[in-house]
Amino acid sequence: MDLDMYYLRIVFFVTNNYDLDLKDEKILFQTEGSLCNMKVVRIFGKVKVILLYGGFSTEEVAVREGEKLFFNVKKSFIKQGIPINISGGLRVLDTIQTSFDTGEITQAGLEYLQSTVPELANRTVKSEVLGMGIYQLDEDISEVKFVAHDVEIIRTVKVPVIKMEDYREDDKLKIAYSLLNSSNAVNDLRASFILKVSSIESLVPEDLHKDENYCSVINQINKMITKDNIKLELSDVELDKFIQKVKGAVGALKKKSIGEKCRDLIVRCNIHKQYQGKDVISFFNECYNLRSEFVHTGTFKNKVDETKKIRELELYLEDLNSLVLDILECYESYI
Repeated sequence: MDLDMYYLRIVFFVTNNYDLDLKDEKILFQTEGSLCNMKVVRIFGKVKVILLYGGFSTEEVAVREGEKLFFNVKKSFIKQGIPINISGGLRVLDTIQTSFDTGEITQAGLEYLQSTVPELANRTVKSEVLGMGIYQLDEDISEVKFVAHDVEIIRTVKVPVIKMEDYREDDKLKIAYSLLNSSNAVNDLRASFILKVSSIESLVPEDLHKDENYCSVINQINKMITKDNIKLELSDVELDKFIQKVKGAVGALKKKSIGEKCRDLIVRCNIHKQYQGKDVISFFNECYNLRSEFVHTGTFKNKVDETKKIRELELYLEDLNSLVLDILECYESYI
């Protein structure tokens, strides 16, 4: 076979106790001589999905077709509500990256496997990449043996000390603890980070207004929004609609934002600890800005590499968790 044939391989896990009703390898489609197959490998309770597609005459075509297939596979699973894990359990379930190296086996290691495992003798052996990998081969990719490097870490911890403390019925407190528990259970740094911040948000009151002078200014501005002060060629009905919308939007400025209410709560807690070497408000502001950055834009500012930014969240998680617990302890003392 021509050395210039390129193949792509896409690998991911189906998670949360899902499985696929696929027992044998299946041909998904064929385009201009390039075949796309799918198979499911089940081992140690994990469901791994593997797609093979190729061959292509150039790497450029393989990359283009691979990215198209990768996106459409992800989209199809997500639309069906089937959760998939592309990172292999690195506390990042999914990113905009197309591949993850979860601990590549060295060339020497691959050669050792070939020499010691009979079924690998005289076969091409490569280290498995999660997500999408592009390979230049002189044989069909179905003949290549891919070796996975799979490590799962189990943490053994002490049984918590359980104290029978006073209990008061409070839904906000229950929700906050529930969100914090979910943040510890979810295997994605971004989701964990957002849930921890949300557990603080869940404790604040629904409606709080800014100080009296600020609200008075807003009220005076609202009184000035009248037909007489707006010079537009609109019908009375249209102008009335616009005026009511604007008055409502301006009036809403009297309410404190969720971030402001969180800061008020933290000030009330009178916490004097430092988190990441910062005072409590400075630390919370950094965390809240990160949370808002991702929640509102779906990404991070300044075009920072996504995975690098996600890894930075690890630096905050432990102290953010500590802050949430400190706030919860304070909240319980005054409810």
